[in-house]
Amino acid sequence: MGKQLELYMADIAERIDSLYDFVGTALMLAMDAFKDLNFELAEKVKEMSYDIDERSSKIEENVFETIARRQPVARDLRKLASYLHVAHHLYRIGRYAFKVAHITTLCQGLEHFKELQSLPHLAELAKQCLDIAKEAILKGKLDRIDELEELEAESDRETEDMFIEIADYLRKQDGIERMAMYYVIVGRYYERAADHAFQMAERGIYIVTGEKKKLGKAFKDRESIGPH
Repeated sequence: MGKQLELYMADIAERIDSLYDFVGTALMLAMDAFKDLNFELAEKVKEMSYDIDERSSKIEENVFETIARRQPVARDLRKLASYLHVAHHLYRIGRYAFKVAHITTLCQGLEHFKELQSLPHLAELAKQCLDIAKEAILKGKLDRIDELEELEAESDRETEDMFIEIADYLRKQDGIERMAMYYVIVGRYYERAADHAFQMAERGIYIVTGEKKKLGKAFKDRESIGPH
């Protein structure tokens, strides 16, 4: 029974590992498509998102099947419950990639009114957060959690700065409202992708320690203030 459970768990972990990489690729390709207004690449990202849907659903099925047939306990059960959460988070990030690709297709006839810097940076931050979350979930490596919190805080700051910059452009130029709106939406998707990676890392901590911990400087500030 133990050996069979081990094999089931290893198979699920391998599927999650593959899905992490696939989602990360889709997320970055979506940004490439939007940055270059590459409509053909946008369609490829949409197809990838359908694959992400199927892969995440398969992981969920595997998790439920393993729980029903192998009746895991303690840490193995925590790990399977976390895998279930991770599959959902990766599915959500895949949907963000799809939406960015769809926005790209809506940009036909439009052009960028500025050089894109914040958006590609937000995409890279989201990818870095995903990589750290993957290590926490699949390898139990928690030594980069502080780095993850810094990246998430940087993502928030970058998004805020981008909004301010876009507002300044809107005051100075006419006819850019639609593209400016797309910048804001796309930026928000990548910020949210980083947030999902953040929550996955929290599940990694849960797997390793058995404790549910809230990550983020906002929570640390709250703890330092203490109860009222």
